[in-house]
Amino acid sequence: MPLATLDRLVLDLAALHATDSALHLGGLVTFEGEPPARAAVLAHLAGRVGRLPELAHRLAGGPGRPRWEPDPGFDPDRHLHETAGGDEPLTVVAELLRQPLPRDRPLWGIWLVRRVGGGRWGLCYRAHHAFQDGAAAVATLERLLGPDEPPRARALTFRPPRPVSWAAVLPEFRPARRVTWWPALDVPPAQAYAASFADVDTARLHALGRLTGATVPQLCLALTTEALRAWHPDSWGPGGPGQGRVLRANLGIGVRDPEDPRPLLGNRVAVAGVDLPCGEPDPARRLARLGRALDHTRLARLADAHRVVLGRLPYRIGRLTLRHGIDPRHTPLTVADLRVRRPLGFAGNPATGVHALPIMTPGQPLFVAWVTHRRRLHVTFLADRALPGAERLPEAWESALAAHERRAREGAFAMPCGGAATR
Repeated sequence: MPLATLDRLVLDLAALHATDSALHLGGLVTFEGEPPARAAVLAHLAGRVGRLPELAHRLAGGPGRPRWEPDPGFDPDRHLHETAGGDEPLTVVAELLRQPLPRDRPLWGIWLVRRVGGGRWGLCYRAHHAFQDGAAAVATLERLLGPDEPPRARALTFRPPRPVSWAAVLPEFRPARRVTWWPALDVPPAQAYAASFADVDTARLHALGRLTGATVPQLCLALTTEALRAWHPDSWGPGGPGQGRVLRANLGIGVRDPEDPRPLLGNRVAVAGVDLPCGEPDPARRLARLGRALDHTRLARLADAHRVVLGRLPYRIGRLTLRHGIDPRHTPLTVADLRVRRPLGFAGNPATGVHALPIMTPGQPLFVAWVTHRRRLHVTFLADRALPGAERLPEAWESALAAHERRAREGAFAMPCGGAATR
C-alpha cells in the first residue's frame, strides 16, 4: 500500500530533527502496585495484536516510492521493551522520549516501565507519526489495554465527508501573521525536550462548563492561554509587545476516510489554526473568542476541505510548502485534544493515568496535549529544554482553572460560548 502524501511529508519532518524520535507519539499508561513479568505482558500482547493487522505493516520501498507492506517476520516480542524507570516520573518520561523505533520492523513499540515514581509502574505505547496519527494511537491503546471484548465501532474521522463550501473555507488557508513578540521564540532551541504534567478531575471542568457555556476543549484552550500569559506576563500586559495580539496554534482534526480499510495505519490528520488570544486583557472575551474558534461547524468545514486537498495534493507540491507550514514564526505551538473512551487496564488492574507523549514539530518550542480517561484529564506540556520557566506551566494551568472557577461563581462569564456546555 503506497504511503499517502501526508505520511511521506511526516517522514520528511522527521528528517529535519536531530533524532527521529521527536516525531514519535503515544502515551504512558500508569498503574498502582508491582509490575508484571515481561512474559505476562508479552502473552497479553500476543492475544491482542493479532486482531490489529495494521500493526504488522512495516515501511518498505525506496525514497521515491515508499509503501506499507506486511512484515514477513512480524513478532510482537520484537516490539516489547523494558526499562527500569525510576523515582522521578519526569526523568522516566525523558528517557522514553528518546527511545528509537527501528525501521526494519513496524514503527511502533511498547515499553514496560518497572517504576514510575513511588508505588507505580507503566506501559508506554509509541508509534511513528507517519505510521499513526493521534486518533489511531488512542484507538490502538484501547484495543491493546481496554476490555477484552469485541470493540465497538469507532470513527477516526471528524465526520463523514460533505461537499466543501469553499467560499467559507478559503480565508482559513491564509498564512498566519509573523510572530515577533513571544520570548519563547527568541531562545536558541536545544532540540531536546522535557515533559511536565497537570492533572484535574473532569467534574471540575464540567461544572465550570455549565457556568460558562464552554465545552471541555474550549476550557482547556482557555486555560492554556492563561498559562502562556503567566509564563511571559510582560509580553501580554499593558504596553507589552504582544498586547492585543494572538499566538497561532495548530489543532489536529481527523480527515480519515470512514471507509478506510486500514483505519489504524497512516497519518490522516490535518490542522486547524486556532488563535490563542494571549494579548486580550479580559478573560471572558478570551474564552468567547476561543469558543468561536472551536465552533463545530467551522472545524467540520475545515475537515471537509483538508480531506479534499490532501487527497489530491502532489507530493512535490506538499514538500515545497512544508517548511512554511511549520515555520514557528507563524505557528509557534501545537495543541491536541485526545479522549480515551474505553477504560484501560492490565490483568484486572485499572490504569490510574494516561499521559500523552506528543511529537515535537521542528522549530516549535511547545506542544500541549490533554487526554481524558475515566474521570481524569491529564495535560502534557512538552517543551524545548532551552526554554526557561517551562516547568512552571502545569502550575500556571492549574492556577488558571482555580481563577476561572472563582470568576464563574462571581458571574464574570455570561455564557460567552452560547448555550449549555457539552463534552
